[in-house]
Amino acid sequence: MKTLSLILSLALLPACALSRHPSVAVTAASVSAPPLAEPGPLTLESVVSARWSVPLSGLVNLENPDAAGLVDGDVPIVLPVHVLTHPERGAFVIDTGAPADLSVMGPLVGGFLGDMEVVDPMADILARQSAPLAGVLITHMHLDHILGLADIPVETPIYAGPGELEVRQASNALLRRPYKRLLDDRAPLQSWDWTDAGTLGGLPAIDVLGDGSLWALSVPGHTPGSTAYLARTVDGPVLFTGDCAHLQWSWTSGVEAGSYTADHAQHRQSLAALRQLAAQIDGVQVFTGHELTGEDTGVDMIAAR
Repeated sequence: MKTLSLILSLALLPACALSRHPSVAVTAASVSAPPLAEPGPLTLESVVSARWSVPLSGLVNLENPDAAGLVDGDVPIVLPVHVLTHPERGAFVIDTGAPADLSVMGPLVGGFLGDMEVVDPMADILARQSAPLAGVLITHMHLDHILGLADIPVETPIYAGPGELEVRQASNALLRRPYKRLLDDRAPLQSWDWTDAGTLGGLPAIDVLGDGSLWALSVPGHTPGSTAYLARTVDGPVLFTGDCAHLQWSWTSGVEAGSYTADHAQHRQSLAALRQLAAQIDGVQVFTGHELTGEDTGVDMIAAR
């Protein structure tokens, strides 16, 4: 009955933007890209901030012929946080995990998140860092990637792809208040401007720190401004796909996301281009949007079906 009521409510709501929070276009001075397989100055800590479960049909397009044989059902996922620390520029987090208390987001979000288990809140992750937080790098502005902003100091710059808050749809009317809680009192969103960006492997790319150590990559489709990040760490190159690939299975198979994605054809193209870039980088480690290597998550469930 609650599900039916929600559907009926959505049908009556006007299409609206997710947030009126301002944004400013940001680009970065490009330098000649060093060999991307070479180690760089960044150190990396990757942690599971929260555990959740969602329908496989949201994560994987089950209509894709390459997904033949997969059966829908809930699969476990994680909300990861990746902390990249530069010896001179400070710490940058990729996505934000979850806050310790999800109730601060209000009852609507609590109902949406259901049985999410917070295991390492964003505040705790930040508290154990030795370097100051210099910025938040968002892969896209879906709620499960920005929940931890509740624990991020309001003066911290937040970077994301263009158009993330402007998409108009009826469901946004129910989410505007939670997004307002997360974004109020913050400076304008720093929006990657791909207009004059260079390219890496054919993908628009911005040299985030100006020293060739960290790159933002445009991979639209899942959302209009979806962004992947490529980092040269002391242990070698690392690629963070965001939800361009929710799961390792998605990454290896090349199958785009299901109902959670905005543009399936564009998503498929971005995923193919990102996989092609990764194939050109010797020894690159790949982190997908909702798994960490060694975690017993959705990829294992899929393999067992």
